[in-house]
Amino acid sequence: MLRSTDGDRTVTELLTEINDSADAYAMGRLLERRPDLDQPPEPRILVPAEEQLQVSLDRLAFVAWLEQGLALASDVPAAAALRAGATWAQLAEALRCTTEKARERFDHLAAMTDSAAVYGQPRPGRGGGPS
Repeated sequence: MLRSTDGDRTVTELLTEINDSADAYAMGRLLERRPDLDQPPEPRILVPAEEQLQVSLDRLAFVAWLEQGLALASDVPAAAALRAGATWAQLAEALRCTTEKARERFDHLAAMTDSAAVYGQPRPGRGGGPS
């Protein structure tokens, strides 16, 4: 059984991996722009002041790319839950957010279901919730 400490450990490890990967991605992009900075066998690359902004933006780009992938990965179980009759309140509880945030995030998936429970009332002409 998955315990809270297991989840905490997983999140900590994931965040560490994301940070390390973002750093590696940003440093790789820096070396593409500035091959003169690559001085083996020195493992640490000193980022020049004029490159700090772009390195930060490269880190952000990497994390945003991961975030988009994770958002898509969460669509599958969310859609399955909605098809199984989950309400917005149940999704919000699972996501640890408000009902409004859950609906805002996954409303596009509810349109693919005919679940009356999602909308709380029949949908005109389809037997689901309001369109």
